[in-house]
Amino acid sequence: MKTQKDKTVVLHTYTDTLEAKIIQDKLKVNGIESFLNDENVLGLDPVGGVELRIFEKDKDAAEKIIAG
Repeated sequence: MKTQKDKTVVLHTYTDTLEAKIIQDKLKVNGIESFLNDENVLGLDPVGGVELRIFEKDKDAAEKIIAG
């Protein structure tokens, strides 16, 4: 059974892989691990977007970081 510690949630879905990677790097610098889903579907133009996923426990902090 997954706990809040290891459950991942979608923080945001991007239409541009580059934008998703920039935000992912910003999170990493701030100590938040993240994952991209559908990143290799069609390169820079993914169908349905690129999901930036994080651990649920980091959601509040991640939202504050990407808000600026």
